[in-house]
Amino acid sequence: MIYTRYVGTRPSLSLYYERLDRAIGIALLLRWVPYVRLVGLNGSMVTGEMDSDSDIDFYIVTAEKRLFTARLLAVGLVHFTGWRRYGKKIRGRICLNRFATLKALTITPCNDYHARVFSALAPLYAQQAVYRDYYEANQWMDRCGYQRVIYPTIRLTPNGAQFIRRIGEWWLGGRVGDWLETRLSHWQQHRIAVDPRTQESQGRVRVSSDELCLHPLK
Repeated sequence: MIYTRYVGTRPSLSLYYERLDRAIGIALLLRWVPYVRLVGLNGSMVTGEMDSDSDIDFYIVTAEKRLFTARLLAVGLVHFTGWRRYGKKIRGRICLNRFATLKALTITPCNDYHARVFSALAPLYAQQAVYRDYYEANQWMDRCGYQRVIYPTIRLTPNGAQFIRRIGEWWLGGRVGDWLETRLSHWQQHRIAVDPRTQESQGRVRVSSDELCLHPLK
């Protein structure tokens, strides 16, 4: 399945499929991460604006009250694969630039930019109900003139990954998990706040207990 509506604008199908295979492979690794509920492909890979210098944008949905725990584990895993975007390492790498909990599935602000980028979000891995709720939460995109794409095939978690993830969530649950989430929240929010790129007025950086939008001015 081609996860885009604009085939003709890409530099080559071979490059697109190479990056799509990479994105799927990383997403299927992320399904093992505790508290990850959906990994969606967005950005230039689905709008048809991808070129050889583009990165691969991911949108990740996590369980409530575990946003920062899930983010740390997801970023660490992607970094370990060698394909995480950071610094000047951009081309063809995974950009983990947007996280949300199940409580914040509506993409905001509700404007033309976000409608164009997220109306065609492709679920590389998702729990069925989560993808359905995401789709329903963003009906506003249709009113902006961008018909949402819905993909019938969802990559569900196999029993092995589900078992490992549940063990991790049990171990990171309760008071221990709450304590860790609080510490990680303070640490990550501080790092984001002191980053000079966060201060750029034209950037799109928003941080809360239910959402991380990390699009600083390029």
